[in-house]
Amino acid sequence: MTMLTRRQLLKASAMAGAGLLLPWKGTVGSAHAFAQSDALSKFAQPLRGNTVGSLVTQIGVAAPDGVGLGGAQHYTIDIQQFTDQLHPDLANPTTLWGFKPTNFLAATPESARHLGGIIVAQKGTPVQITFRNNLPPQHIIPVDLSIPGANQAQNRAAVHLHGGFVPWISDGGPFDWWAPDGTHGASFLNNQVLNPTAGANEAEYYYPNDQTARLLWYHDHAWGITRINAYAGIATAYILRDDFEKSLVGPAPGLGLPDFIENGGREIPIVIQDKIFVSGTTRATDPTWFTLLPTSRTGDLWYAHVYEPKLYKITGSKKHTPDPSVVPEFFGDTMLANGTVYPEATVEARRYRFRVLNACNARFVNLQLYVDDGSADSITLNPLTLVPTNAPGPNFLQIGTEGGLLPKPALVPSNVPFNPVTLAGSLILGPAERADLIVDFSGFAGQKLILYTDAPAPFPVGSPLNDYFPGNPLNPTLTTPGFGPNTRQIMRFNVVAAASSDPPLHISPATDFTSGIDPLLVAQNAGVPVPLPTSVTVGGVPVPVTVRSLTLNETFDAFGRLIQLEGTNVPLRNAGQGFGRAYTDAATEVINKDAVEVWEIANLTGDTHPIHFHLVNAQILSRQPFKVTNYNGVPSYLGPAVGPAANELGWKETVRMNPGEVTRVIMQFKLPTVPFAVPGSPRAGANGLGVTAPADKAVHEYVWHCHILEHEEHDMMRPLVVVG
Repeated sequence: MTMLTRRQLLKASAMAGAGLLLPWKGTVGSAHAFAQSDALSKFAQPLRGNTVGSLVTQIGVAAPDGVGLGGAQHYTIDIQQFTDQLHPDLANPTTLWGFKPTNFLAATPESARHLGGIIVAQKGTPVQITFRNNLPPQHIIPVDLSIPGANQAQNRAAVHLHGGFVPWISDGGPFDWWAPDGTHGASFLNNQVLNPTAGANEAEYYYPNDQTARLLWYHDHAWGITRINAYAGIATAYILRDDFEKSLVGPAPGLGLPDFIENGGREIPIVIQDKIFVSGTTRATDPTWFTLLPTSRTGDLWYAHVYEPKLYKITGSKKHTPDPSVVPEFFGDTMLANGTVYPEATVEARRYRFRVLNACNARFVNLQLYVDDGSADSITLNPLTLVPTNAPGPNFLQIGTEGGLLPKPALVPSNVPFNPVTLAGSLILGPAERADLIVDFSGFAGQKLILYTDAPAPFPVGSPLNDYFPGNPLNPTLTTPGFGPNTRQIMRFNVVAAASSDPPLHISPATDFTSGIDPLLVAQNAGVPVPLPTSVTVGGVPVPVTVRSLTLNETFDAFGRLIQLEGTNVPLRNAGQGFGRAYTDAATEVINKDAVEVWEIANLTGDTHPIHFHLVNAQILSRQPFKVTNYNGVPSYLGPAVGPAANELGWKETVRMNPGEVTRVIMQFKLPTVPFAVPGSPRAGANGLGVTAPADKAVHEYVWHCHILEHEEHDMMRPLVVVG
């Protein structure tokens, strides 16, 4: 690695006035080894999961099959390869990897479906899952063996309950992987603790569900292949309910919230992804794809596998990079909702609850709603500003984030384009962020509305190469109105007359939800920075607060490829590496159980990073601009600190951290209570985490990382160790 940063190397490539740098170069059309999807028609199929019937038959909801430890509801879920028709115009069903429960709720889909295996759980009722790894030996995406952890079996898996408050042996960390033949990672103690008689291909996980209501999700986290396993389909939703959330449903004494989808209510999960599909032109543009994957067919997933200098910046001698190779970020050209391409949902002209998850590898979204104007493409753009001229749809009333309900709901306008100066818009979600929304379609009967996004890719200073819409001449494949490739339109709502009326809604930005969320560590107000506390009161007891300074870094690896790293504010001893540290370097974030810490994280890169913390939720205290070029471990601030937005108050576990800003978050590092003894990590000690615990305590191994999955894999992830 060198100390030369992307910001320094690519100064000539910066957008005018922005001062931020891109990993992109040239045009896709001039490169080889890059594919584009065929022109798939928009809104040609219904949204899966629009109703409870669709959810259980077209996606698949898991049902318990027995009782586990401590009375837990037990599930058995296979991880396997299957095919699914994701658009009627695709020549073949798409080959996918994903989850398939052995027991389904209410109905059994004809076969495994993309995003299948949804679990609906209740606070206070633990869940225990036997996952069975039935994956074939060869991956459906080319595997880069040059990055850490990847030079092992291609069909490894590690299941992470994203947002879960779980014991570390069930966290699904990178070293927790296992393969069908029973080989496993150094931290794999799942079966030893939970089920010593488990089969070779089985792994046992225990989730206490000791959290307030929220939308979680579970997905793969195996070391070195997380980005391609998740892209291949190993991900689905995990909905956690509680009594407070139930008290909000329906007429008085409820507050008018639509009923839960499992009860037939107007609640719809919306999982957003972007993909590229093998097309009729792929053999000409990327012939090596079929050498790497000879059984690949038109309609299968395609993923960038060549570090092409015409696309991505490279430094040093420009030596031959491996093929397959990791790439800085991957952006698809086709949008999916709930596992299908450009679907349409029929909704009544009344109130709905949307549970939105950005499950893209790297693409941010700025969600907006516009009335379909009846044109060939449904959206008409101002030719000068490229902003929709369509009438706006209903606004969003956001009631929650990935950390559960907000302290107070936030009204989010639905027609604000992305602003590259303020980095604001309508509803911005980075990869892994979630939003719990109330949307009222009253007054829109007989109309259609487009769920739209204009977030740049990469974020916040994007390349037009990744922004597909009709009229963009820089796209290598020009978009025909009414068809893809299109990354601005996700899905359409067809609004029909309401069959009955809604009860009055008593939820507004003035509603106090604090009795239904986990107790806050500090008081927050929208836009107002929170001063660094020296102590906080937890359960009536004052707890001191430690402040920890950390960094987000970028440099180049031994092949000259762009690499992202987390680190401290102390440079490494070996000259040229700056502040960044590899995932496998000794742990520096070592915290005592129940301690409260503020992390001040300085972003020295050109990207906004959605930083995800395992185990803990965080409150955002402030963001503050600083001068990147003279950072020496202590920031030189360029302006005052700014507090979180109204829809970022309360608890989050994935936090957007913008370039040139210090983001401050506060967390308490509690450990869950479970009905079994939790051993310490086998990776403790000098040859692993570099942490040794006292005899009466254990080393609990978690991680914190960027949820741009290409960043996480290469190598923007660090251990998070709790000693207790």
